[in-house]
Amino acid sequence: MLQQNNFKEGKIVKINKDLYTVLSEESVLSCYVRGKLKNDKLTVGDNVLIDLNSLTIEKQLPRKNTLIRPLVSNIDSLFIVVSTEVPAFSEYLLDKMLSLAIYNKIKPIIIVTKLDKIKRNERNKILKVLKYYKKYFNVYKNTEIRKIIREINGKTVALCGQTGAGKSTLLNKIDKNLKLNTDEVSYALGRGKHTTRLVELIKVKGGFIADTPGFSSLDLNISTDELKYTFPDFMVQCKYKSCNHIKEDGCKVIERVKSNKILYSRYENYLKLLKETRL
Repeated sequence: MLQQNNFKEGKIVKINKDLYTVLSEESVLSCYVRGKLKNDKLTVGDNVLIDLNSLTIEKQLPRKNTLIRPLVSNIDSLFIVVSTEVPAFSEYLLDKMLSLAIYNKIKPIIIVTKLDKIKRNERNKILKVLKYYKKYFNVYKNTEIRKIIREINGKTVALCGQTGAGKSTLLNKIDKNLKLNTDEVSYALGRGKHTTRLVELIKVKGGFIADTPGFSSLDLNISTDELKYTFPDFMVQCKYKSCNHIKEDGCKVIERVKSNKILYSRYENYLKLLKETRL
């Protein structure tokens, strides 16, 4: 019978086929899975119990959340990297990722890239929109590295955003020792080439960052009645508690949209996202 001291907790930081890289205190261990866990979907970010004798993962510890795309668990903050040039700035995708984070009880942080690559009038338009978002979320330019680093310390952070938005470039700015692969953006397609192949947790600046493959779409997987709660700017008391802010009589959200207290494009995106929700 194995002694209790032969077991230790660790965090999965990388998965490559059947090999699981687990960080336990300061040790990096290459582990395998056997038994019932083979039928369970372990993810990067999972906290697990490992058998030091056999270097096998024996138990998955409780999760606080899981993102499906990118597939990673136990995330504290989500860095939503949004490009202003190629790929073009998309308020719709931004709002979708914000809702995804809030629904999963993850702190969303918006990081804007490539502001220096667009014309002044376009930049001013985007900055005006971001000024609204700053009322409810932390928003940083990708040049504000010290502020971004403070958001990492003691946290497990995931990055998401369109391919080519500049996620790997941002990580290289945060820690120059990483030297992650970056690639040019395909102007013919209007999106970047995939440079990150596997989800991996990287220990950096007192926390963990998940470098994840870029994506251009994601599944919302939120119910119609739950979506409104992922919009903090919609937190007003309507006439009816069940109001979904579509065309209900006495809807305070619609009133605030009409009086420009809620950004009109954000409300439009909410209506679009409603069409993607599950009943």
